[in-house]
Amino acid sequence: MIKVGIIGCGTIGGELAKACQKRFASEVRLEAIADLDAARARKLQKGLRPKPQILPFDALIRRCDLVIESASKPAAYEVAKKALSLGKDVMIMSVGGLLGKEKEVFELARTHRCCLYLPSGGVVGIDGLKAARIGKLNRVTLTTRKPPHGFEDAPYVIRHGIHLKKLKQEKILFEGDAAAAVKGFPKNINVSATLSLVGLGAKKTKVRIIACPHMLVNVHEVYVQGDFGSFYTRTENFPSEENPKTSRLAILSAVATLERILKNVKIGT
Repeated sequence: MIKVGIIGCGTIGGELAKACQKRFASEVRLEAIADLDAARARKLQKGLRPKPQILPFDALIRRCDLVIESASKPAAYEVAKKALSLGKDVMIMSVGGLLGKEKEVFELARTHRCCLYLPSGGVVGIDGLKAARIGKLNRVTLTTRKPPHGFEDAPYVIRHGIHLKKLKQEKILFEGDAAAAVKGFPKNINVSATLSLVGLGAKKTKVRIIACPHMLVNVHEVYVQGDFGSFYTRTENFPSEENPKTSRLAILSAVATLERILKNVKIGT
């Protein structure tokens, strides 16, 4: 049995915890959970059977075989660094936290012979991009549209004094590279970080973020062009009922990544 520990007991962490105890019950044991918000950790623990321990981050990492981060962008790098340094496999959901530090983190995984898993999240086309980068990539762009309330506490929106509640028609909030997008919208645009790590890097991956007041879904459009040709994908995601900043597909992607880790048959690039 693989001992799994989950850092971050929010929407995604909770779904992964339930999956460990139901969908993957014969393959893993949910050993421990952790969260800076002790009340949130206790709330999740209360609904689980058997109850995992609530541990500090460091103790959880030492205790478990596979560490899953579903906490926040600031936590992602520290969790990855500590887990990989101890030879632990780790899944990172807050991929934006690795941008600018990916070389160090990737080298830790190589040196300590362990695995770092980065789910696709709420976007499709990662398999195609992984294949395309074997040749020459020329262009990777992401256009994201979401209902305004999903952007309300984004640092970029606050800094620029954008009044989202007054929007009557769609508004372009941001145009720039993925590095700036992740800093300005740390809870909204993790998919741009994943695209960057797979493709051209954060400075060359172009991002446009649009608030759409009449839209009920989160939409990600990806365009990739290289010497293979080109492809375009459009994903229309329902927001999570618990957290509108998180797409339902991002949650399912996390569970699917755990399934990929555990299964012997790997389908896709």
